Amino acid sequence: MNEPHPTRQRLLEQGLLICREQGLRGLKVRELAAAAGVNLGSFVYHFGNREQFLDELVELWYAPLFAALSQTTQAHDHDSPRQRLEAVLEQLIALVAANAPFVSQLLADTLAGETAARRFALKLPWRHPRLILQLIADAQRAGELVQDDPRHLMMFLMLALGMPMLLAAGPLRDCSWLPDAAQPLIARMADPATARQRLRWAIQGLTPAASHPAPSAQGVLS
Repeated sequence: MNEPHPTRQRLLEQGLLICREQGLRGLKVRELAAAAGVNLGSFVYHFGNREQFLDELVELWYAPLFAALSQTTQAHDHDSPRQRLEAVLEQLIALVAANAPFVSQLLADTLAGETAARRFALKLPWRHPRLILQLIADAQRAGELVQDDPRHLMMFLMLALGMPMLLAAGPLRDCSWLPDAAQPLIARMADPATARQRLRWAIQGLTPAASHPAPSAQGVLS
């Protein structure tokens, strides 16, 4: 495998730094080139234009994340479907925690109409969401999750797991108007360990009632 051209690599690395702080919509080619110590001609030579650069930049960031989730699925191939789903969701929590500022910016870019972000969003359903939907469907066929539209279950899981982390890394990160008492809650929203606890609660809530152990008489009466 050929090593990337150092100028190309420098532009991509600098682009990732900018997008973590300002989102795709904050990336301006002239400022990027200046920050990377590269002239505009070199940028055009390597990427053509801003849109092609952003497409490659987002793919460079996302491809290793998707590969990690796919590898986790394969590594847990001999586990039960629900255990495999939990393992992938735990991996997803770790990835979101490590990339929350970028993901939060990317979501804001999409809502703001940034075309590169929207192109990425249109391709995304066929990647890790499709993987998670398949794992949910497998667990349902095994009788390990409640029977409902897998998309509904995935939405519930994503809102319980990832969304608090993205809010804490994005809209709530620098909210000076929030009272000091809100800061511990925001910190818990961003904490991967707390997200894993929410995962355990969520999976328990989606487990069919027949799979839950019956409460003891003492537990009922106490």
